[in-house]
Amino acid sequence: MEKHGEESWQFGPFQLLSATQELICSGVVVPVEPQSFRVLEYLIRHRDRVVSRDELIEHIWQRAAVTDWAVSGAIKSVRTALNDIGRPKQYLRTVHGRGYRFVADVQIASTQEPMAKTLTENSSVRCILVREFASHMDGQDETYLADGMTEDLITDLARLTSHRVLSRNASRMLSDQADSVGSQITDLIDGSLRRIGQTIRVNISLSQAGQNFPTWTERFDFAPSSLIAAQDQISLRLAGVLDPDGAERQPGRVRATSAAAYDHYLRGRFAYYRYDPKSFAEALGHFEAATESDPTFADAFAHQAYCRTALYVFQWPGAGDNLDRAEELARMAIALDDRSALTFARLGWVLGYRHQPEATIEAFDRALMLGHGNAEAMFAYGETMNRLAQPDRALELLEQAFAKDSFHPPSWEFAKGHARVLLGEFDAAIAHFTAVLSRVARFIPARVQLARALQEHGQHSAAQDMVRLLKSYAPKYSLAAAERMFPYPDAQQKSRLIKALSEAGLE
Repeated sequence: MEKHGEESWQFGPFQLLSATQELICSGVVVPVEPQSFRVLEYLIRHRDRVVSRDELIEHIWQRAAVTDWAVSGAIKSVRTALNDIGRPKQYLRTVHGRGYRFVADVQIASTQEPMAKTLTENSSVRCILVREFASHMDGQDETYLADGMTEDLITDLARLTSHRVLSRNASRMLSDQADSVGSQITDLIDGSLRRIGQTIRVNISLSQAGQNFPTWTERFDFAPSSLIAAQDQISLRLAGVLDPDGAERQPGRVRATSAAAYDHYLRGRFAYYRYDPKSFAEALGHFEAATESDPTFADAFAHQAYCRTALYVFQWPGAGDNLDRAEELARMAIALDDRSALTFARLGWVLGYRHQPEATIEAFDRALMLGHGNAEAMFAYGETMNRLAQPDRALELLEQAFAKDSFHPPSWEFAKGHARVLLGEFDAAIAHFTAVLSRVARFIPARVQLARALQEHGQHSAAQDMVRLLKSYAPKYSLAAAERMFPYPDAQQKSRLIKALSEAGLE
């Protein structure tokens, strides 16, 4: 076992350099989120034994209050970076009930000339974590505003070519872990909101990771009626500080023409992230109010399309009889802004449920082109390919999404399980669905597909138990609802689903 002073290990085509926090494969730097890199390094250092989840939490997260979701996400990110997704695992194995062990042969590596050149070329790219803004609004529940400003700032700063900005999912996971964000992160952005009379005050600070003092701070005061201009002002000011030699910048694409519309949009976006019937209906109401205030607000129309699709698929209160209105709203959004990745992604999501595979693929391809490979769009594209019974293409897209953003919500892991069950890889599918339900017990699609996977895998009693649990969460769920939720155009896949669920006791 090597001493902790050693800085480089070689295994297979990979080299891990502790001093620079780099994972390199055949001379090319592999992108890895900071926490995931630290997990990989720790497992290599302790490769002579099994490392438990509790030990990882203690040493990597400094005993912070993290969930199994954080550990699972980091492990999956490591496997994605190492392309260790087949069976058996070449590098990182799960020891059931005990933890994880790095199993590949490891040698102490020497840093060669070509490798040093690769590191030098990448060392100029700084990595930014925008932590969740704090809200001190004198007791008012305006968390949605802090959440929305955080997300929009991440989106705006992601256009910088001189920096790498971690995703919104990463921000949610790492914001409370100030002492363990990982050495790949070079810059931290913090913000807070406070209401003073009729003025909203936003304090922003920029600091270098590992330091206890800011390198730059600024205060922004604005009236609620100038919310849009304030958001652009903050983004432009930070971009100028982070990249003072960059090209002259213009504000990002205007989100709305009125502050009232933008406020409703932020409230709606905050509501639908809670992903339950009441919240989706609330979100739809806010998005409708946003477009009433601003009929040119493309993104608000796009989110209406998404909400209406979810209400229809889950048959939640407020659902329509079909998806005509959802498609109409998505196309209205595109007509208003045909340069928005979001509008095309939402259209692709709707069309995936409408048995229009060619139009679906065209819409998502356009979204990826406009969004420069946005991870959220890749995930939506991948799960839509599952519903179109193209699991190989789905896995390809999902692996790309996971590689771009290792801090993923449970719905992403569900999509991987969905692809595996379509391919008949039941052990892997069951593991994915079980992991999802350990985080979100009411995730109905995961319960449906888990029941199907158990039945097809010959675990009939477990499949029946899962159907009973499903009915306890959704008493009206039926075979017809399953066909609506998973509208496979392939007759064989549709028959597999209905046969398995019917044999498991769903009517």
